[in-house]
Amino acid sequence: MNRFVLVLAAFSTCTLGATGIENPRCDQIGPGLYRIDYQASAGAGEVKVFASSRPDGFDSAKPLLTIQHPPADVAVPAGLGRVYFHLKPASGATRVVSIRRLPLEGASNFRDLGGYRTSDGQYVRWGLVYRSNHLANLTAKDYEYLKSLGIRLVCDVRTERERQRSPTRWMGPPPEFLTTPIESGAYNRYVIDDAPQYGVILRRLASGDLPAVEHCSGGKDRTGVFSALLLTALGVPRDVVIQDYLLTTEYVLSAGSIEKTTADLQWLLKLPQRPDAAFVKARMTTQPETLQAAFSAIDQAYGSFPNYLQHGLGISDSDLARLRQRLLER
Repeated sequence: MNRFVLVLAAFSTCTLGATGIENPRCDQIGPGLYRIDYQASAGAGEVKVFASSRPDGFDSAKPLLTIQHPPADVAVPAGLGRVYFHLKPASGATRVVSIRRLPLEGASNFRDLGGYRTSDGQYVRWGLVYRSNHLANLTAKDYEYLKSLGIRLVCDVRTERERQRSPTRWMGPPPEFLTTPIESGAYNRYVIDDAPQYGVILRRLASGDLPAVEHCSGGKDRTGVFSALLLTALGVPRDVVIQDYLLTTEYVLSAGSIEKTTADLQWLLKLPQRPDAAFVKARMTTQPETLQAAFSAIDQAYGSFPNYLQHGLGISDSDLARLRQRLLER
């Protein structure tokens, strides 16, 4: 039996015989109240839910509840800060899940890139890489919440003009600030002309400067491209990458967020009066075609994404191996 057949047989056995839970999701539905959902194999059995202040271990050996049939709601004491839920099935691997968008008063698009499943069945680790809009309006309450995240590196892709107009004034011991200026513009320019700047950030993540947050002004375009490049480098499927990109619209234009988004745009753009709803929606709506066009530009210029990683972003094989080792888990 040749090597290809052996690999295919092993893959089939693993796939067909796998048990456990996949693609867990967590949404905060009230103060201290969360809804947990997931997909379970037939042999997964009941799932014990543990709560923790960290993604890499339990704080208590006692589960909060046991789920027989998802979804299920779980309550934790309010005011604990970031909570990670560890879902342990009767059979199969324990999965970690948390809320994706952090509940910050001054940054409505601050979110975790963890939890996405790669094409080879690994998961992006929670609590290591965040994406956000500008951080100039973070409140004292926000900094108290962020303290537990242990952020070591803030990657700011805004121009010097933007940074001067909306400076970040970090409260408490500051992380390292890395500035890699990228001018606002077309997406094909971001991925081609500005590839070296994105490469700098990815190499810093590969070197272990984690947890880290990357941000621009709105957290939509330049940051959307960063997230797409990182997730694709990690092996996350294209459709999932696009879904992450589209979350900006869901988060900043929802009924509960659009007033805050409108006020933030007025402040950010120094407008004399509040912009109307049409302006806000046009400015902050994300479209899948926009990101797809950026990937098309990469393919046209470099032939493939692996070639782009090496020759556009300057990511070596060893860089990529370290990036995946640090940010992925089985």
